[in-house]
Amino acid sequence: MRCCVLLPAFRFLRLVFVGSTAHAAQLIRFVLWSVCAALVFGLAGCGESSNRNGPPSTDVTPEHPNILLVLVDDLGVNDIASWGDGSAQTPNLDKFSSESVRLRRDYGDSTCSPSRASLLTGQYPARVGFLPIALGLSPDLPTLPGSLKSLGYSTFHVGKWHLGEALEYPEIQPSYHGFDYWMGFLNHFVLQGPDETGKLVSRVPTHINPWLQENGAPPVQRMGYLDDLLVDKAVELIENTGEKPWFINLWLYSPHTPYQPAPQYARRFPDTEEGKYLAVLNQLDDNVARLLAALKQKGVDDDTIVVFASDNGGPNRARNNNLPLQGLKATYTEGGVRTPVMVRWPARFSSRDVVQPTQLVDLFPTLVALAGGTAPAGLSGRNLVSVLAGEGDEGSIEPLDRLFWVADTGRAGSTWAIDDFASGWGYYHGGLADFLVEPLAPAIGSSGVFASGSSVDKREALRQLAEWESSARRVPLKWHEANAQQPAYLSGRDFQRAPAFGPYSIGFALPALAAGQEQTLVDQAGVWRLWVDPTRRLGVRYDGVELLSQPLAMEEGCNSLVVSVEVRPEVRMPIRNEAYSRVSVYLNGARVLDDSTLLKRPASASVFAHPTTIGANTDGSNPLGVQTGEPIVFSKFFTGENQDGYSLQAFTKALCPAPTF
Repeated sequence: MRCCVLLPAFRFLRLVFVGSTAHAAQLIRFVLWSVCAALVFGLAGCGESSNRNGPPSTDVTPEHPNILLVLVDDLGVNDIASWGDGSAQTPNLDKFSSESVRLRRDYGDSTCSPSRASLLTGQYPARVGFLPIALGLSPDLPTLPGSLKSLGYSTFHVGKWHLGEALEYPEIQPSYHGFDYWMGFLNHFVLQGPDETGKLVSRVPTHINPWLQENGAPPVQRMGYLDDLLVDKAVELIENTGEKPWFINLWLYSPHTPYQPAPQYARRFPDTEEGKYLAVLNQLDDNVARLLAALKQKGVDDDTIVVFASDNGGPNRARNNNLPLQGLKATYTEGGVRTPVMVRWPARFSSRDVVQPTQLVDLFPTLVALAGGTAPAGLSGRNLVSVLAGEGDEGSIEPLDRLFWVADTGRAGSTWAIDDFASGWGYYHGGLADFLVEPLAPAIGSSGVFASGSSVDKREALRQLAEWESSARRVPLKWHEANAQQPAYLSGRDFQRAPAFGPYSIGFALPALAAGQEQTLVDQAGVWRLWVDPTRRLGVRYDGVELLSQPLAMEEGCNSLVVSVEVRPEVRMPIRNEAYSRVSVYLNGARVLDDSTLLKRPASASVFAHPTTIGANTDGSNPLGVQTGEPIVFSKFFTGENQDGYSLQAFTKALCPAPTF
């Protein structure tokens, strides 16, 4: 796994709570587990997902403001002086905060990738397959830049991406997800450059003389400090814009490890780990000042919404990044998932605090509304415009009752959490803490304990988790009924519709199948195939590997058939994990196949766009001898044993709700 996953206990032994409270010992046990601008503007076709007809012509107006979204990496609420204990030297961020709407109780995820996925898609990470990492964002997913582009905006991504582990697939890159132009790095492990063959490989990250890509071209080494270079590019884009509104998505790498401040900043602080970290924060603070100065110099300060946020809480390596919150990055405790978020728009918003719970996922529908548009239906996020503008009290938006987090860690099981805002209690499971119950903290700057109701036991928490997972993990696909010209098939969500990375299951409700002939259940050209052979054994073909189940002893009536696949490639950074795969097949809840042969994802992402044919081969041959309805696809591997959340038993019951005879 990458750094942006929930880390097992032994991975986090060097992380400590600084200034822990009396009850931190229990938390610690839990934690231990746990372009050239002249070429850019006006190029409608520079990204693969560009609108070939061109977006509408739009000028910068109060109805169509510029948007600068600055996302920093691993910054906790205590890393801005005015938000924390005051020890960080962040005068520019403090001034920015004083001029902004401050979301004092904002929630993201606990690591990089899922937070970024939710921000860009407006969906909870589990809904788009980030549990916590994934192959990439499916190309058909609506995104924030795509929505803004449809409103006439020029869209730019600068900086870190980290939205997909399949670095060999161009389809995971920003140009496929709504950006006209991008410059940056696909994840921080490739900053030291490719190998001698030009392949992107994982190495120890660096902030110094990084290798960066531009619009998918091979990486080139740039001399200087990473965030300085990224801000240089953002300032260049600001300076060279015309009348058309723009969206600059600037995802900086500071203050993520390693702590490598420039010498002029390092000299201002002690030569200690904390001193180096404080120097990194001071350098970040100056880079924010450069961005704001560029807006003023261009004369677009009043016409630009600036959002400043962090992807997750800090790791507490050099200091307590998250004070007064308990916990840290890579855990679902509040210190891991709560971050500072500030929204500044001088033309419309005044300085104020928002103390009700908000989320990073709310930014998509909110920014689209502020840009004069309407966000796509079905997003997880809420439109916060009335709250930001002070046009109504905080009850003017739908309140959050509960938030859920979940991540699968392969053979180690899963970790999950629930924050119940009605009662004020948080529930956490993972590693050495089988079930941790903690009162939720109030908004930053408020005092007292938020908990006002009674907590629940683990059984009730698991019931709530299972109910949420039953919808959150279900992959929403488009079902096409069979007709005279073609068999039935599924489309949409290309990177979630077939097994390729992480957990996957597909379930069918079937009548009894006759023996004596081969019948195809699933066929997706270039990816995988499921069939029933003449002896009524289920065959699975993936990556050239063929597996056969025990004979299917099917009953009269409805039979549930569930195929679960887990594919996890070898990972070398930041922690070495061996490649791992598993295929399990269940008939009416009983396991009829369990195999751990290693599987590899296809060499090209293009095959995932092929339709998933159901009940026959793609060409219509080998049809299933019975009619079958739409199968259900889940982003979960069902173990068939005691399993937290939505279980195999619940899935089989949903497939065949009536008793079988």
